[in-house]
Amino acid sequence: MKRFLTVIASFITMLCIGSIYAWSIVADELIKHYNFSASESQIVFGTVIFIFPVTMIFVGLMSKKFNPKYFGYISGILFSAGYFLASFSEGNFWPIYIGVGVIAGIGTGFGYWFSLTSSVKSFPERKGLITGIAAAGFGLGAVFMSEISQIILSNGNNIMDFFRIVAIVYGLIILIFTNFVFQYKQESADNEAPPKVSYFVSSNIFKKLFLGIFLGTFAGFLIIGSLKIIGSQYSITNDSLILGVALFAIANFSGRLGWGLLSDYFGASLTIFLALLFQSLSIISLIVFPLTDILYLVLSIFIGFGFGGNFVLFAKESAQVFGVKNLGLVYPYVFIGTAFAGITGPFSGGLLFDISGSYNYAIILASTMSVLGSLIFLIHFIKSSGDKSSIDKL
Repeated sequence: MKRFLTVIASFITMLCIGSIYAWSIVADELIKHYNFSASESQIVFGTVIFIFPVTMIFVGLMSKKFNPKYFGYISGILFSAGYFLASFSEGNFWPIYIGVGVIAGIGTGFGYWFSLTSSVKSFPERKGLITGIAAAGFGLGAVFMSEISQIILSNGNNIMDFFRIVAIVYGLIILIFTNFVFQYKQESADNEAPPKVSYFVSSNIFKKLFLGIFLGTFAGFLIIGSLKIIGSQYSITNDSLILGVALFAIANFSGRLGWGLLSDYFGASLTIFLALLFQSLSIISLIVFPLTDILYLVLSIFIGFGFGGNFVLFAKESAQVFGVKNLGLVYPYVFIGTAFAGITGPFSGGLLFDISGSYNYAIILASTMSVLGSLIFLIHFIKSSGDKSSIDKL
């Protein structure tokens, strides 16, 4: 019973910290009512995406000295404190940036590591399924947040009230459900020393994985951070704008499962090519076709589905190349590519909007980055198919 409680509690924690994926709704309010520029709104979102993967590396090192359960409490406290600080900002950039971007971003890193590792340790015989469930919680966070934000804002509250409610409710949820997470110690059956960081970081395949996940998530983060703003350019109704954010999150979750299933048949490299190409074509369609409410919702689903592949396929390819037993060591360094994408993608999109007054150039940039990532792995797939004798040649 404790194992199931651990997975459920971890999933709920992921729902809370994954609410950052609904940032485009907050960004739109900050731009309309608090004189934020697009780039200022996106640098807050990008900072969260940058900080939480970096935090996870340090949390992993700290876990050898401290009870991991403390990390759940730290996550709830920092998440709540960050949003509380933002709620008293009166719309000033720096308190919001430090509160949501930095403090809550660090709290997100603590919560993500704690929830993911606790779940997997509870069901070591079901690592893939449990990892998918935990990751789905993070991806689905925007669905609940988009609906909650609409209720709060439509009842006469402003975005500062929204920050305060999130601080209280979500912070308490994380703290309460941390008590239902139980730790299970795993004994290693393999005494072989893990590879040195310098060994795998210097390999050609690691560089391709790092660059590929950077390019793919750069495109996705740019769009998700501004999805509501992009739709606003084309007079999409507000209900459709909110629904688009929720559908993106659902498709993001579905994409993690769908692309993972396809990779079992086609291999991770070819599937990465297909996922990033699909994402690129979906993004560029935002300006190729006249955008209506229906098409906006359809493209939100398509982009979210393509984006979800980034969080499954690169992990699978890392495990395939470096071995499953080394995934926990190697993948966090690959995942840092998303940190750089999180800080540069949304900011680039906001800056291009500030300069041009349109998101068209940002959309073109996102689509181009995604297709470049797809080409890297198309070439990788062709080369690996021609010569499977040595990983060093890939």
